[in-house]
Amino acid sequence: MPQDIKNGTYDQRGDKPLKDKLIPFLSYSKIHRIAARDFAERLKSESWIDPWFDEEDILPGQLWEETVTIGVRNSHAVIILLSKEAVASEGFFQREIRLALDTAAEKPEGTIFIIPIRLNECDVPDMLRKYQYIDYFGGEEQKERMYTSLISALKVRAENLGIKV
Repeated sequence: MPQDIKNGTYDQRGDKPLKDKLIPFLSYSKIHRIAARDFAERLKSESWIDPWFDEEDILPGQLWEETVTIGVRNSHAVIILLSKEAVASEGFFQREIRLALDTAAEKPEGTIFIIPIRLNECDVPDMLRKYQYIDYFGGEEQKERMYTSLISALKVRAENLGIKV
């Protein structure tokens, strides 16, 4: 019986992912695991959002790189957590960003798909500069305002996909 695209379930023909919740993929450098976990928990509190978060969505024994690739390709949006440390790091995080960009290139122009979030004062990588980012640092009031902005963007994406918010 089909459930949702996070679990790899599809419609009766087997080719269209089912969607009753918006699935944003959380992309982050491992040094920001706690921040990513906090975002995942906060997003889950919205009844219409089911974030893709590696700690919860990759099962023991699964091929993690393949699973991440499928997760990005099947997600409805990609939230990229940026910082000085993450931008300067080498590794799979950089590949995830490129995978998100490749996936975004297949979306209709103007689709909200990539959402960069700066966790501290840092340069946004050239490849992400065309996307409006939010600054999730500073005081609690600033963070709350930016989280509200993130939710607004995700609502637009959900509504465009026919997902009830």
